[in-house]
Amino acid sequence: MPGDEEPQPQPEQHRLRFHVLGPVRADRDGQPLPLGSPQERATLAVLLLRDGRSLTASELVDALWGDDPPHRAMDTLRAYVTRLRAVLEPGRPFRGRAKVLVSTGGGYAVRVPPGSLDATVFEEHLAAAAGARAAGDPAGAYTRLTTALALWEGTALAGLTGPYAERERERLTELRATAREDHFDCALALGRHSESVAGLRALTAEQPLREKPRALLMLALHRAGRQSEALAVFSETGRLLPEGPGPELVRLRERILAGDPALAAPGAAPAADVRGAGAGAPVLVSAVPDRLPPEPAGFTGRETLTTEVREALAAGDVVVLTGPGGAGKTALAVHTARAVRAAYPDGLLYADLRGTDTALVDLLYALGVTDAALPGGVERRAALYRSLLADRRVLVVLDDAHDPAQVLPLLPCAPGCAALVTTRSRDLGPGLDLPGVRTVDVGAMEEKEALALLTAAGGGRAVASAVAGGDAARAVVGACARLPLALRIAGALLTTPPAWPPSDLAARLAEERQRLDTLHADASCTDARPDADRPGDPQAGADLALETVCRVAHDALEPEAARAFRLLALPDAGPLDDDSAAAVLDLPENARAEAVTGGLTRAGLLESPAPGRHGHHALVRLFARRQSERTDSPPVRDAALLRLLDHQLATAVTALLRLNPDSPLPRHLLHHLATAGRPLADGGAARAWTHDAHARVLATVRQVLAQDVPGALRPAVDLLTVWADLTADTARRQDLEPPARQALDRAREQGDDTAAARTLRLLAAPRPGPDGLDRAAHDLREALRLAEGAHDPLTPLLAGYELGVVLLELDRADEALPLLVRAEEGLGREGSTGAAAEALAHAARAYIALGRPEESLAAADTAAERARELGHGRTLALVLLQTGRAHLRADRTSAAADRLREALAVEPEGTAPRREALVWAWLARCRLAQLRHREAVAAADRALALEAGPGDDRVRGLALAARGRAQLALGEPRLALGALREAYEVLARGGAAEAAEVASLLDEVFPVGGRGRGGADGPFRG
Repeated sequence: MPGDEEPQPQPEQHRLRFHVLGPVRADRDGQPLPLGSPQERATLAVLLLRDGRSLTASELVDALWGDDPPHRAMDTLRAYVTRLRAVLEPGRPFRGRAKVLVSTGGGYAVRVPPGSLDATVFEEHLAAAAGARAAGDPAGAYTRLTTALALWEGTALAGLTGPYAERERERLTELRATAREDHFDCALALGRHSESVAGLRALTAEQPLREKPRALLMLALHRAGRQSEALAVFSETGRLLPEGPGPELVRLRERILAGDPALAAPGAAPAADVRGAGAGAPVLVSAVPDRLPPEPAGFTGRETLTTEVREALAAGDVVVLTGPGGAGKTALAVHTARAVRAAYPDGLLYADLRGTDTALVDLLYALGVTDAALPGGVERRAALYRSLLADRRVLVVLDDAHDPAQVLPLLPCAPGCAALVTTRSRDLGPGLDLPGVRTVDVGAMEEKEALALLTAAGGGRAVASAVAGGDAARAVVGACARLPLALRIAGALLTTPPAWPPSDLAARLAEERQRLDTLHADASCTDARPDADRPGDPQAGADLALETVCRVAHDALEPEAARAFRLLALPDAGPLDDDSAAAVLDLPENARAEAVTGGLTRAGLLESPAPGRHGHHALVRLFARRQSERTDSPPVRDAALLRLLDHQLATAVTALLRLNPDSPLPRHLLHHLATAGRPLADGGAARAWTHDAHARVLATVRQVLAQDVPGALRPAVDLLTVWADLTADTARRQDLEPPARQALDRAREQGDDTAAARTLRLLAAPRPGPDGLDRAAHDLREALRLAEGAHDPLTPLLAGYELGVVLLELDRADEALPLLVRAEEGLGREGSTGAAAEALAHAARAYIALGRPEESLAAADTAAERARELGHGRTLALVLLQTGRAHLRADRTSAAADRLREALAVEPEGTAPRREALVWAWLARCRLAQLRHREAVAAADRALALEAGPGDDRVRGLALAARGRAQLALGEPRLALGALREAYEVLARGGAAEAAEVASLLDEVFPVGGRGRGGADGPFRG
């Protein structure tokens, strides 16, 4: 072998990064490298973990294969090294000197710059954290440990075998376990006991035999005022550990009982970013959110009202600001919220309730809940929302509410928290029917305040006129009915070129008012507002004044700006970014859109709730839409909405290709895209855009379908189809059902069987209820029938696969198998390697259910091999889950456990909590089959801890059933009865086949009252 070769420094732009804290992988400039087979990855990992030191060839053989090396092991090793070098240094000339994987005297070494290997960086952070703790700096240690734990992507060296890999995996796993304990220890030292409880519960479930996490959990609960729960942890430990609790836990219990003041929490520290802190880390990304929109420039006056609102907040939990549109309720709420910021140190939340049904979801996002962890259903989401606020002091601003039903789920209902609600309805406050609600009326401004606001908005011109002795400024204020919104628009007219003198503006407003008396009366008859005002109501005068000012401002605009003002008001999608605005306005460049929206914002006709995003105030939007109806033809308005729909679809396709490059959907769109959409650089940008655009995309689809915009059906169906894939495995997938039903109705009306088939497939996702799977099968069969008649190539491919999966869950493997085999072949021909591997994994379950074990195991191994070659974590996790279930049914419990553990390792923890919880539930059943009952209970508890966030009844039922069976075997019949009874109720309610097994067990072991009030004659007999 050649002698030592000194590596040359790598150019910074071509830096290699290596990852072993999870599946072994490498990337160059962020682009993943194909490292080959597991043994080639193991070879690289062994050399990487030597930290640049060389290893002889014989030592490498021992590390890879131990006492059982393959025939011609040295030749195999050389082949591995050759292939790895070709990947790591693709530009190296043939027989050129290697610089990364170098040959040494009789062996090899990997030499890379510092910071290139995640394991080395991890250990450096641990050492720094230890130093910080020794120096009395828990905050510095906490930050270091947070960064260190964020490097982990699953089980170290996941999927690799061999003696060295096993030893290193154990060493690194132990370091990680200790780091997680130290991380929570620092969190408690910083006063973060409440936010640590959930993570410590998960950690104790995952590490049931380690006492340190249990001690930390007891301390966190005690400091949170939950002494009984802290003592319950001690009791559970006594049942779990064969030798009982250790001395540390015993002493801690005695101190809790004695009320030792030394256990009290230290002063709370500012919250920090805890993303990626590993399993068991708090759910929050930012513990101190500030989501308030910016305060309107030049806010002035309202001193008396501000004082009244502050006093009301101090005296009650909920303050309702009511008054006419344009009175400045939102500005007052934002101004007051910022003024009382110090009283709410844990954050300020804001939700715009106008035209949206996603406010609760938006608030959860503001508190750091991810798409993957979002629960399904309003009740679960509200419960999570209130639990996150339970030990915090947060002010929630709910803007433009319509009725109590809209507001009640969003109230924090926690001591120390408060809510500030704005509404045009005088009845909302009393309608809440809650103690501590205060209502504050917000009316027109005093003339002095109104003049000051006009001055601020108009750059001083109004006051100059008034001081000169004229009454022009007062006339403008009167024409605006002293409403802040109207005054801001009028002020912009005074200063935005061509700037009007106050006297000219006053005369124009007086003239417009005469002409608008009749116009407003006509318009109010068709106003669709649910709180439309009665004759003589002050709101009518406010609306008239505002419409007068808006008309004058609109007429003063250049034609291009006036067209933009009208067209940008048409979408229901809320404030638009510049990309979307450019699409609506049919502008070729975003810079043009930015210039137009910026000009309208300066004119007071648009608001900017966030940088780069613009929208109309609700009342100004009503005027702009009416103006568009009078000015723009129906085809012009329809075309604007279609351009927005096309833009959103094009961007969604880009996002899908970033996240799932071999998806067949982009190749089978029904609509020919007219635009390229928004560019998305990578998967992270795709996920961020999907998260941010969800509500706006669905609003656009609902709008074009409700208005029956010509030509909108097929792009709307395409967008729903792509969006279903982007939101798969999250609760947001459920949000697609209402617009999908709209699309199905439109497709049937128009006789479009292809669109109907694709929409039926989306609606066929199994729903809760005893007949959910049967209904899904029925809808999928109908989708197949329509698609075959319409010669649609996509729906038979996907609906056939999904029908096979549903039939498999219904224990109809004989019907499922041919569908799954056909799907695997068709998806393979499409180039959709990942989906084909998933179909083959499901086929493996069908084979074993039909008593064909050899074919099952062959299919399972092939599917896993293909998924590993693909290197896509989500696909591999799904394949390993299904193949693990196949092995379990074949009584190959060790192989099943290996597959399920690997499934947990291939995706970063917390990426897909629903799937992760399901894997733990099946792992619990696997441990049960292996008679490892304590481990079964621990795995079931882990599944339940993960399920508690997203809320998945099937996972809950499976985990409870496994827990109950294990507790029976452990001689804990009372606990077993509770778990089995709840498992039966949950599974029977969802129509799961496993309910029959649980029912049988309950009837056998607990013949009297086993299933609760239903007994043996309960509603489900299986």
